Amino acid sequence: MEDDFLTLHTPLSPDALREKLRLWEPWSHRVDFDNGVSTLDCVRRAPFSESPLSKFRQAAAVIPFAELAGGRLLDVGCNAGYNSINAALNYQFSAVGIDVIRRHIQAARFLAALAGVSCEFELASAEIFSRPGEFDVVLHFGTLYHLPNPLLSLWRSFENLKLGGYLALETQVYDHPQDPSICYFMYGQNNDETNFWALSTPVLKKNLELIGFTDVQEVRTVALPNTSQQQYMARIIVIARKLRTGYGRGGMHTQRSMQQPLTSSLTD
Repeated sequence: MEDDFLTLHTPLSPDALREKLRLWEPWSHRVDFDNGVSTLDCVRRAPFSESPLSKFRQAAAVIPFAELAGGRLLDVGCNAGYNSINAALNYQFSAVGIDVIRRHIQAARFLAALAGVSCEFELASAEIFSRPGEFDVVLHFGTLYHLPNPLLSLWRSFENLKLGGYLALETQVYDHPQDPSICYFMYGQNNDETNFWALSTPVLKKNLELIGFTDVQEVRTVALPNTSQQQYMARIIVIARKLRTGYGRGGMHTQRSMQQPLTSSLTD
């Protein structure tokens, strides 16, 4: 079984590499190096993921990455770029990663340079970044519920995909057993002012369809601990596709409405 984290070659000595990695502490995800160093040895954020590629693996069970090899990938909320680098190493993707945290972009560029892969990392917002029709796959992992305008970000993903392209989305959802239309405004949850909206699963899927996505599949759902703040909350992975023939039902109407001016600022 393959590891769910990157292991990269480096010509640096262990001490020199540790000194570089300290520039981007705290680390949120495991990355190992062939000189014996790991981000496990660095100051770590809580929570810390020892399996950062697990979402990619689950998406790859549905998305035919091997058939799309050599294509273009957009990694929304790329963090340190591990998914982009993994796609470049294993499927020869040319990847673009975006994030609003500067040190994540700097760390991702460093890791991509070590890996020797074609990855571009930019400081950019998921609600604004626009390269229409450029990408075969959009990864949108763990970012949607941190956005004040989540539906605008989903529209941007649709816009940025080629016809026939795939969206892999992972986010938090709020599914009330008595009313599936309820969405949860979670601003400030866990003292995090970047937390905003947990859509319900039916609302999320319906809006994907209204934007123009088709073949919406729920790949995995994991319930979160049942606390007073997180009751009815879960993490979900959804795969959807942009129709080869153009906009789906409601897509043209949604395109016009979504293109009304909305603003968002970057944070370092």
